[in-house]
Amino acid sequence: MRYFPLGIAGHVDHGKTSLVKALTSIDTDRLPEEKRRGMSIDIGFAFLDFQNKNLRVEIIDLPGHERFIKNAICGLAPVWGLLLVVDAGEGIMPQTVEHIRLAKSFGIQEVILALTKVDRVDDETLELAREESLQMLSSEGIDAFGVFPVSVLKGKGLEDLRVGIGEYASKHLRDRDKHLFRFFVDSAFSVKGYGTVVRGSCVSGSVSEGDTITLEPVGKPCKVRKMQNHGVFVKEGRAGERLALNIPDLDPREVERGYFLVRGIKPSNRLIVRVDGQMPKGVAYLFLGMREVSFLHKHIHEDLYLLRLSEPVPAVRGDRGPLLNSSGGYVGSYQVVHPLPVRSSKRFIRENLRLLLENPEEYLLLERGVRGLSLGELFSFYGFAVQPPKDLRVGERFYHPEILKSISEKLKSLLSMKGGSMPLSEVLSKLRVSQDILCLILEKSVDLKVVDGYLLDTKKAKLEDLEGYIMLMGLLSEGIREERDLQAYKEYLSLTVRRGQVYSLGDYLYISKGMFEEYVKKLRTLGKEFTLQQAKEALGLTRKYLIPLLEHMDRLGITRREGERRVFLR
Repeated sequence: MRYFPLGIAGHVDHGKTSLVKALTSIDTDRLPEEKRRGMSIDIGFAFLDFQNKNLRVEIIDLPGHERFIKNAICGLAPVWGLLLVVDAGEGIMPQTVEHIRLAKSFGIQEVILALTKVDRVDDETLELAREESLQMLSSEGIDAFGVFPVSVLKGKGLEDLRVGIGEYASKHLRDRDKHLFRFFVDSAFSVKGYGTVVRGSCVSGSVSEGDTITLEPVGKPCKVRKMQNHGVFVKEGRAGERLALNIPDLDPREVERGYFLVRGIKPSNRLIVRVDGQMPKGVAYLFLGMREVSFLHKHIHEDLYLLRLSEPVPAVRGDRGPLLNSSGGYVGSYQVVHPLPVRSSKRFIRENLRLLLENPEEYLLLERGVRGLSLGELFSFYGFAVQPPKDLRVGERFYHPEILKSISEKLKSLLSMKGGSMPLSEVLSKLRVSQDILCLILEKSVDLKVVDGYLLDTKKAKLEDLEGYIMLMGLLSEGIREERDLQAYKEYLSLTVRRGQVYSLGDYLYISKGMFEEYVKKLRTLGKEFTLQQAKEALGLTRKYLIPLLEHMDRLGITRREGERRVFLR
């Protein structure tokens, strides 16, 4: 089944709750005070099924009195559409307009309009209410899906409205099932035999029995034991669905309205947002979902602001909501551009603003710098899984090429100041990078090498000061050595070969330059030419070592083989 959360809004006493009851047979006024006063105080819940569409419309009835505006905001936070209720006799009233503006702040652009109590007015008054309502919607930039005159008392127009709601919901369904799980909490209580039950709306993703999720903003992991939708046990909850989650790990006293249950979405106490309307001075408030959070702001550019929140929230790019001033009055709306900023420099944000707006992944890579960007952070940014960046990847983190270039330049400068060699631990500490990043840089550099706990610039490093080099050269000073005897110093061996301090004779044999020159000097005492037997007697070497040595002399152009003899060329 598909689910569509629909808000029912309008001025107090315009008949919202009575209309919901007529449509669904559910009375959403559940509090004793609501019964006594005949007025909705808190949000109420009902549902309307359309079997032919495999669709359930989850209805949230909003209080219409101005004193309960924050409760109305909580009711609007999880909905994807709105049924606006206007008393045909009274017409547009202050809370009618305020509810529309709040709905627009959450991204709702089209509403379904119900004109109630039509049994009390004549045709002319009804037409006037219709025109006034449409004009108000138009002036607020909101489209009307349809206008439905109804009378709960007479039962007039209810079926037409029910059909209209089904068509409206089908048109505005959102594909949020594959998004990361996020749940807006509106209440928590204890049930004997089950423990804590958390009630609210699944706004994205899905949740199943046995899933481990996290309560934010407190960051507490918890496990779902069972769940219900309107009193019926279900195995899975989906985006758009009202749910009651049985979570024994939690104490209901540690759960507040406006908290979140999430999986894979990271909280942050900073947001970069685009503002429509007036940004209040000093401390102001926003609603992310049902959570009211105070913030201070810094102006970035035109309608963009960096917000510092009083507590972390699990936002994703594109989230919307209302802005309130310090008195709780509605002053505008925001849309999240960056839910996880780690750099708050106005200069950095301004210089890379185009990337943030048009190519956010590149912005994230630059912003993360040497930390790199993880897939989890990228998915959390959008609220759903996306294709990994094509940039450089080390393990599960991605890096901007410019960042690695910058690190590489700093590294060479650092080594230059230190004579070409530094302990590896000191390099990592000074550059503040992981060893994985350093390995990536080394893979792309022919001159940098890690040897025996040191990072070397092979062109500049003074190998003579390193213990491993001294030990290697000591072994080679004794004569020709096989590679297997030098395994403990293989990193130094490759460096000394590249520097010409050691020669590879082939057949996995090595000789120091000094020893090689000593052997050549001894062979010159034999005259301008010599035989293999004469060389063997002069140097005291077996054929295993002697022949590779003589062949290396040939390759260097020192000698030339002529039959059984070798002739010195220089």
